Amino acid sequence: MKKFFSMLFVFTMLGMVFTACGDDKDEPETPKTQNLVSVHEEGERYFVFDIDTNKDKSTIYMYDIQFAPGAPKMTLRVNVPATLNQSGNAYIMSGTGLVAEMFIPSTNNWVSKSDDAYKLNNLSCTVNPSAKQYSLSFDAHGGHFEESGRLK
Repeated sequence: MKKFFSMLFVFTMLGMVFTACGDDKDEPETPKTQNLVSVHEEGERYFVFDIDTNKDKSTIYMYDIQFAPGAPKMTLRVNVPATLNQSGNAYIMSGTGLVAEMFIPSTNNWVSKSDDAYKLNNLSCTVNPSAKQYSLSFDAHGGHFEESGRLK
């Protein structure tokens, strides 16, 4: 009987320890963004501009990107600072030597592509939600990428 109470005491103490050490944040954090702008044009390319001027970085998601004819389509994301232009109606993002991350569907993970071929250089992006327009250009993978269009 004494052994039973000793084991009960030990299990009770272990339960209390695990309860006390639990994380209050059991739910995954959702990103807080100031402005989420998506673009879907007829056809191929799809962009999401996740802009938050209150943070150091905003994110540009690029879907179905091909760097050369016949090359596989990729889903990329890149973190880049965003600022408002002087008139306050457009977001400006720019940078060079930016490390892009590629989405790998088979593992459902983002993989950092830090080799020079995948670095985004001379990135220039303007998103104007009030005029419903965007422009995006950068150099990567031995070529130049340029796209502009209307926002949804």
